[in-house]
Amino acid sequence: MSQRVHMVSSYLSLLETGKRPVLHKHIKAYERALGVEGLADDMDRRTLLTALATAAASEPLARLLDGLVSPGETGQVGRIEVEAVQESARHFSAMDLQYGGRVAAGVAGESLRWAVGLLDRPMTSGTRKALYSAVASLSDRVAWSFHDSGLKYQTGRLSELAIRTGNEGNDPTLTAHVRLNVSLFMETRPVDAASMLTGVYQESRVHPLERANVAAGLARHLGNAGNVREARNLLGLAEDLIGKEYPDGVPSWAGFLSEPHLCAILGHSYRAIGEYSKAAAYYQQTLLDFGPERGRGRVMVLTRLGLVRLAQGRVEDAREQADAARQAMTAVNSVRAREDLDKLTRRLDELV
Repeated sequence: MSQRVHMVSSYLSLLETGKRPVLHKHIKAYERALGVEGLADDMDRRTLLTALATAAASEPLARLLDGLVSPGETGQVGRIEVEAVQESARHFSAMDLQYGGRVAAGVAGESLRWAVGLLDRPMTSGTRKALYSAVASLSDRVAWSFHDSGLKYQTGRLSELAIRTGNEGNDPTLTAHVRLNVSLFMETRPVDAASMLTGVYQESRVHPLERANVAAGLARHLGNAGNVREARNLLGLAEDLIGKEYPDGVPSWAGFLSEPHLCAILGHSYRAIGEYSKAAAYYQQTLLDFGPERGRGRVMVLTRLGLVRLAQGRVEDAREQADAARQAMTAVNSVRAREDLDKLTRRLDELV
């Protein structure tokens, strides 16, 4: 309110508590700010000021953000800004993995807009490469959140942003991961999805665990397309890569690329080629390690394990997974997880 009446807040407090005289100009300033001109003539000035202050307190909270803009900056971008974008990607990734895309998508947009705006400012060539990769990482995570929210158009636009900025960056592992995610957005067209990943799992500059991730994802697409033999070969390669030690760890943006995460991916892929025993074993291993921080993944693994149990004829086991998934779903807001759970529920209902 102090900004709207062009007075400092401390001075307004003195007026409202009677420690300074309330002049006609003060009343007029309040009236103009709140659209109630003409009330000062028949009322005690301090009484009116108190009433106007009460009206200000009851206005919608969102109005308090009117005129809120980011500080205008035109200087050279450096390490601080790059690290801020990287931290944003990690933050929204963690939020997405725990609570689901509909939560993360709702809050990440402005951060991404700010990050993209940085690309128009001056910086060294090395900083620009690093910033492009950071923006690619953030846009990839936001694209995934919109995908998880069922918003296809926004997912497509953000995927294009992730690909274009990734291609200008300095992280081949990130570029490979972006392509993998884009292929998963095309999952209903498995041949096209597989074409997105041609040769990526063989790229030596890509971290071995991401190569395993890509190989397993490609196997899933090939399995859905009916090419079981090649899919099985790729899964063997992925398992070999996952079984090795990598003392240098993974890139900072890829903290989610853990063994339980990769077990879940292998489970999805073995399910796609009809090897239900292996799929179930990987899903069960994942569930041992997925805690609250992987809330959405836990729901989806539970529901897909339930679908595997149905395919194996183990109906009661499938019901147990469905019950566990419903409980886990109370802490998750994800369109994809809800669709998976609804699918399992319908199939169980058909058996009653």
